[in-house]
Amino acid sequence: MIKYILALQISSLIAKPKENFKNLEEYLSEIFADKTIKPDFIFLPEVWSVGWYPQCFEQFDNDNETLDFLVKIAKKYNVNIFGGSYIRNDNGKLKNSMPVILRDGSILGFYDKIHLYTPDGEGVLSCGNTPAIFEIEGLRIGVSICYDIRFPELFRSYINQAEPPHLLVNLSAWPMTRAAQYVSMAKSRAIENQSYFLALSQCGQIKDDVYNSGCSCLVEPMGECICKLDVNRGYIYSQIDTDVVDNVRNTYPNLRNRKVFDYGFNVLKYSVGSVKC
Repeated sequence: MIKYILALQISSLIAKPKENFKNLEEYLSEIFADKTIKPDFIFLPEVWSVGWYPQCFEQFDNDNETLDFLVKIAKKYNVNIFGGSYIRNDNGKLKNSMPVILRDGSILGFYDKIHLYTPDGEGVLSCGNTPAIFEIEGLRIGVSICYDIRFPELFRSYINQAEPPHLLVNLSAWPMTRAAQYVSMAKSRAIENQSYFLALSQCGQIKDDVYNSGCSCLVEPMGECICKLDVNRGYIYSQIDTDVVDNVRNTYPNLRNRKVFDYGFNVLKYSVGSVKC
């Protein structure tokens, strides 16, 4: 089975959602002017509507405008949307949440970012505690947001399912200073889980001399980059072929050959000088 994805690497103005909506709508109009582009799924970066600046997150504690905008886009282009993330008020708790919206505008569900990046102040939010796989039109997608990519056990939890994902995604506002790490981890997560891996970041300036990385990429299950962007605005339009995933997993049965149990390590200790000759 083949499905087509469109992943948008865009920059955001800090705390100016209406301007970010306008810029995204204009960019989509430009992209879809090419009638050969017919995605089944659109992916957006983390907190694209307000930018990566946690000091402003609390002022968007009921950001229904972002959700309403994405519903409109899903209907307009007849496409399923993984909406990056936005600041969602979940029964009084603010979360960095990824909305998943179907072609008809209905909301399938949310993924709440599990690993919060506290050095930048993201600790003002509450973390999620539930990994999520979304199966849409036969494609299984395991999701993550930004800092989550550093924790391979999250992605292993997806692979441990009876029907593991064909595609793993990380939607982020990744820092320029660690761009090389982002690409390396995307390749690693693809190889170890034998799946496609989409690493999609914002690009552009955050403030002063602080920038998002861009450098988004789509990696196939053997670890090769199918598409890779530079630091500027751009998009990845590519196919996800579930037969490729199945073939890799059958040819190289790494996942079946894993030993998943408590290894019960013994710690052997000795003191310097205690060994006699």
